Amino acid sequence: MIKIIYKLHRKTLIAGTLARTNGGTLVKIREFDLLHYMDLPAIQHLSPGDQQLVIQSQQKVLLEQDIKGFIAIEPFADVLEKVGMHQEARDYFQKIISSTTDILTQARCWRKIAVSLVSQRDFINGGIAASQAISLFQKLLLDNRSEREEYVKALHASAHSYYFQLKFEKLEVAAKEIKKYLPDITDIELRCNLLHVISLSVYSKYRWYQFPEEAFNHIELLLQLTEKLEDKFNHAYAHCMMGHQYLYNEEFALSREHFSKAIHLLEGKHFGQLLIAYNYTAVSYRMQNNIAMTEQWASLTLEKAKLTSNISYVPYSYANLAWVYLKRENWLYAENYARKAADTWTTLSMIYSYAFPLMACLFRKGELEEAGELCFKVLHPRLKKIPGDLTQKLRTVVRAWITSDKVELRNALQETIDEAKISGYF
Repeated sequence: MIKIIYKLHRKTLIAGTLARTNGGTLVKIREFDLLHYMDLPAIQHLSPGDQQLVIQSQQKVLLEQDIKGFIAIEPFADVLEKVGMHQEARDYFQKIISSTTDILTQARCWRKIAVSLVSQRDFINGGIAASQAISLFQKLLLDNRSEREEYVKALHASAHSYYFQLKFEKLEVAAKEIKKYLPDITDIELRCNLLHVISLSVYSKYRWYQFPEEAFNHIELLLQLTEKLEDKFNHAYAHCMMGHQYLYNEEFALSREHFSKAIHLLEGKHFGQLLIAYNYTAVSYRMQNNIAMTEQWASLTLEKAKLTSNISYVPYSYANLAWVYLKRENWLYAENYARKAADTWTTLSMIYSYAFPLMACLFRKGELEEAGELCFKVLHPRLKKIPGDLTQKLRTVVRAWITSDKVELRNALQETIDEAKISGYF
């Protein structure tokens, strides 16, 4: 592993060691116990603009090391997280945690690790990291503004992880705790965090289906607040949330309009949110039976998800591609992609995405038992809600599956698959 080096305005640095730059030039670097163990991440895969961001941040670390010590690396880790180098960023946050006894710094870094993991859809480990941060914050008096604001951010990360783990009761507890501190918080970004948690609570209540006016009002307010922020990340994220709501209210043009705005604002960074826009744009076309556009956006999502090791949108892309191949009657590829999705699926909530294509492949082969089991899984009471007629047909399948009535199971499966195609949930 190459060790981190710096070259500043052609000046030779004070007594240190020789190291090699990205370009291969040997320069002298200053000895500093903690920085000596800081590895230079490979950045060749990044865009030229993002490479420049990383290099500039590296140089800033050197300028500040005498004053801030190892804490100078924290903004560098923030930059790595922003450009999609999530694991590298988390490694640096971990190094900071192990190098300091300052509780606030440790808690803040655990919170950033949680946010990083959640952005890659690793909700279980994200929740664990958020809990680590919260337990550290609870050791503090929280008697100053910066501590309270960081605590609210940690609660937000925790709520986000609970939402995707379907732990809705814990989500409500986190939201209630955030509200206790809200009157003292004037920061727009933090107030947006609360609105986000409230929106997640609404999502869980309606199970991602046919959102009421109340839900849209919250996001409209969130859009207005975030538009005032200099950093457009939160505004882009609000557009992603609005796009998601319009999607499941089956207003597809409005949905894609919001996702398009989010993609523009994110400027190729913040991959957790960027992939929301990419993936659900694909889903919107899939629900409209547009094979070519579904394939285009699913392939783009898969490429970006693999690049950033996103453990959620890789299998979701497989599910969308399974649908594409099924529509083209390439049954072998369809089943292969559907099984790859099923084998690597990370959250229960949207399993219908791969379940119906796989169900159709199984039905065609006469493997009714596994198809019946899939219907049982789709009906889990905390998963995404689907239209009433389709739900009733799924229940008919499950009854036949439980009683081993093969004739009824076959007939009910056929009707369920047909209804899924009509309703846009196939």
